[in-house]
Amino acid sequence: IITELNDVCIKQIIKIALEKIETPPPVSFAWLSIGSQGRSEQLLQTDQDNALIYEDVPESKNKETKTYFLALAKLVTKGLLTIGYEYCPAEMMASNPKWCLSLTEWKKLTAFWIANPGKEEVLLSSTFFDFNLTYGESKLTEALSEAIFEQVKIHPAFFVHLASGALQNASPTGFFRQFLVEQNGAHKDFFDLKRRALMPLIEGARVLILSHSVKGINNTAERFEKLASLEPNNEELYLACSYASKALTKFRTKQGLLHSDSGRFIELNTLTKEEKIKLKRTFKTIKELQDLLNVRFQVTQLIR
Repeated sequence: IITELNDVCIKQIIKIALEKIETPPPVSFAWLSIGSQGRSEQLLQTDQDNALIYEDVPESKNKETKTYFLALAKLVTKGLLTIGYEYCPAEMMASNPKWCLSLTEWKKLTAFWIANPGKEEVLLSSTFFDFNLTYGESKLTEALSEAIFEQVKIHPAFFVHLASGALQNASPTGFFRQFLVEQNGAHKDFFDLKRRALMPLIEGARVLILSHSVKGINNTAERFEKLASLEPNNEELYLACSYASKALTKFRTKQGLLHSDSGRFIELNTLTKEEKIKLKRTFKTIKELQDLLNVRFQVTQLIR
């Protein structure tokens, strides 16, 4: 429901922005939702994550074309801010010139990320590769998807770096199966549900579905369901992962509603014994997924 409302709001704001500019777009374009919005997993309180692709033009017209779409993007992101979607702190928005590019420019940029998988490149690709078309021309996103799949076939080592993200975070529980909580900072003694539980599932699903060259499925639970059909020998694990991602998202949403925040940081003493047991059941699934990723992509050596 949240995703549908979000998409409708963005479409309407883009239409209003196009009317304000008055002149029609010089070429076709596509507005992308990326990150959690691209996966249809954004919650009640979320910031903006978006990008824009426009059709290639002759080099002599690229500057004026980009100027047009940046002006459009700024109107759209301002409109989203007005109705409650905060600006992305990292400026991963179409109003940023780095995230408003022609199709060829996007192909070159994503190819660079894949061929040079440093920490920043992996982080950027992890956010961007969950893109979903919200408004505009689908042939642009399809062409970009094809280019990305071609590049990962050329550079299979990229999968190792992408998979490492799912293994960076330690198990959600310690040696005695106690919840691992934050040791310092503003959320000291709180449990980080997003980092320790949801992210390993999100990042694991992403690298696995990408390794199968499957496009058009961005939601984490749906990715695991698709993987279950692609790998019958791992069907039980993948279906458990799908269930875990749904359960954790539901739990985070309920916590967010209760405390009027994002639901990311959980005060454990507010949970019932039953809630703690349900959470720990999902942790076993996460550990099994991490073991599979480590064996398949040989990540341990990279992390060391």
